[in-house]
Amino acid sequence: MTTVVTPGWLRVLRIIFGLIAIIASFYVLSSPGFAVYTLVLLLSLAMIMIGMSRLARGLSHRLFSKPHRVVDVVAGVLGIILGFGVLSFPLMGAITLIFLLAFATMVYGFGSIVIGAMARKLAKWVRALLVIAGLLAVVFSLIVFAEPAIGAFTLIVILSVSLMVHGIESILSAI
Repeated sequence: MTTVVTPGWLRVLRIIFGLIAIIASFYVLSSPGFAVYTLVLLLSLAMIMIGMSRLARGLSHRLFSKPHRVVDVVAGVLGIILGFGVLSFPLMGAITLIFLLAFATMVYGFGSIVIGAMARKLAKWVRALLVIAGLLAVVFSLIVFAEPAIGAFTLIVILSVSLMVHGIESILSAI
């Protein structure tokens, strides 16, 4: 058995990044509005970059058929327009993000319910767990649709916990 030794500089870097993630975790909790704005900003920039990429591919790729290139150009232009729209109206972008996450949670919930109800080869307790988890996901998504502030709060808590866990994991793996 061989042992791989991580270089010292990489370990120090992992500790620094871990500490930054932990500090960011506390910052997200103390300034949730800024955290949501940052997520919306990143979403809009991603939409703009993806849109530009699709537009460039649609205009320059001759290997694809003309309908394929037209779809790329249209998708690219829409991505750029939507990205700048989200940049211009960040509150609408935040609300849209929350509703998209609630919709995704609802779809996941219904999927779990269907799988739990139809997957006869799974153990009964697994099927029951899938149905219960699916019902909870659907109920939570309905609550978020009714009260988006709960979705924003949940998004902040999940982001903060994720940063905290990542930071701790990074530090522990470097020690």
